[in-house]
Amino acid sequence: MYCHIICFDGGPYLGCCSTLPDHSITVWNWENAEPICSQPRAGKGVVSLVFNPMNWLQICALGTISLTVWNIEKSASFHVMKPSVIELPAADGSVTEREAPPSHIINDRLTYFGPQMPATAISGLTGDKQSTRATLTATAICWTATSELYVGCKEGFLLLVDPDSLSVSITNSDTLQEGAMHCLHIKESQIEITQTWEVDVPVTSVMYSPDYETLLSFSNMVSSHINYNVYSLACCPVAHYAAVGTVSGHVLFIDLIREQQPRLVHKAHLYSRPVDHLVQVSSTSVMPLRFTLFLCCTYVRVSH
Repeated sequence: MYCHIICFDGGPYLGCCSTLPDHSITVWNWENAEPICSQPRAGKGVVSLVFNPMNWLQICALGTISLTVWNIEKSASFHVMKPSVIELPAADGSVTEREAPPSHIINDRLTYFGPQMPATAISGLTGDKQSTRATLTATAICWTATSELYVGCKEGFLLLVDPDSLSVSITNSDTLQEGAMHCLHIKESQIEITQTWEVDVPVTSVMYSPDYETLLSFSNMVSSHINYNVYSLACCPVAHYAAVGTVSGHVLFIDLIREQQPRLVHKAHLYSRPVDHLVQVSSTSVMPLRFTLFLCCTYVRVSH
C-alpha cells in the first residue's frame, strides 16, 4: 500500500513510499512500469518525499522526527539507495557539531564480524536514551537550484542544508509569524519577507500558477467555493486549472481563471477512500502537452 508519490519533471521517474508491511521507498520508471531501486524500512514515519529537481538521483524524505537525503548510486543498470541523515538543530535553535556519518547502511543482516550495530548501541545506549536532545520539528522542504535544501520548521526557523557536507545553518534571526503565509526573497545569505498573508485555517498545499503571479493555497477544511472537504491538490503547469482530491474519494477539476471564484468544471468519483495525494506530470515523448494524473488513496492497494 502506498501513502506518498512524487514525480520527476525531467524524466519518467516516480518515487513512492509504502506502508505495511515493509515501509519501503521505491523509485520507478513509470513509462515502463519497472522498479529501478527500493529500500525497505526507509519509509517508516515519512510524511513527504521530494525529488531534487536538478538531479533525479537525490530524494529528500521528511519524517515525523527525521530528515534524510537518499542518494541513488548506479552502475550500468544496477541502482542502490544510500542515506545521508540530516541532524536538525536543538529546539532552541543551537547547532551542534555532527558526528562522522557511518560508511555503510545499518541493517539486520549478519556479517562476518557479527550483527551490525550503530555507535549508540555499541556504547550501551538503548531506546530513548540514544538521543535526549530535543530538536526542531521539520514541517516543509524545498530544493534550491544549487541542490541545497531549505527546511521550514514548526518553531518558525528556516534552515539551509547542504546534502553533501550535511551541514545545517539557520537562515533567519527572527522566527516567522505563526498563523500566516510568507513570501520570501532569498539572495545568497540575505532573506527578505516581501509579502505576508494571515490565514484562519492550517494550509496544507501551496502551489504557484504557471506564470508565477498567483499563489494557490488549500486547506483540508471544507471549501466554500466547491463544497467539498479538500485533501490534496495538483496544478496544471500550462493552464489555469487544478485537480483536487477530496475526503469522499472524488477528483475535482477546478477552473482558476477567475481567481476569486474558482469554478468546478468536472468531477469523477474514483474511490470510497480519501484521495490523499495527487501528482500531475507532463510529457512530450508521445504527444505534445499530454498530462497524466497519479492518484494515491489511503489503504487502497495500487496495482502495477
